[in-house]
Amino acid sequence: MQKNHSSNQALMFFIIYIALLGSLIFAAVSFKPAFQQEQPSEISSAFSKELQIQKHNQEKKAAENEEKWQPSNSFVITAIAIGSCLDIIVVLLWARHENKKKQQGQFTNPNRLTNKKWFWYLVSMGIVLPKNGKLTFSLKNFILTVIFLVLLKFWLFDQLESI
Repeated sequence: MQKNHSSNQALMFFIIYIALLGSLIFAAVSFKPAFQQEQPSEISSAFSKELQIQKHNQEKKAAENEEKWQPSNSFVITAIAIGSCLDIIVVLLWARHENKKKQQGQFTNPNRLTNKKWFWYLVSMGIVLPKNGKLTFSLKNFILTVIFLVLLKFWLFDQLESI
């Protein structure tokens, strides 16, 4: 008897929920908002004022940026490439450290996040993967990652040159 009462309550909840959604959708479709009743000239004057404000803000921002250091596109791409290489080196050192800790038996929880394969795919782009209880270097994934990063670098150069 109790089960029947709770299922009736759930059914009533969904019926009321669907009715409210339907009435809100009907109200949104059928009623005209207040801004649609304005005259076209008022809208165009407000639009032109907004354009003037936006131009002024852009000129102000450009004046502020003239004094700041603006690195070249090649400098930015080189910095990104160095950062990617350093990321790979840091992950390899981290994996080496994790392997040393495992050999010494310092880990007590076998369900650690770093024991999961997907974690290493996210962190190291698949270069370091757990295999037989040990973190190993995957040469195939390393080569694929380097190719991907080089292609990304060329694509970024192309995008930055077109700006």
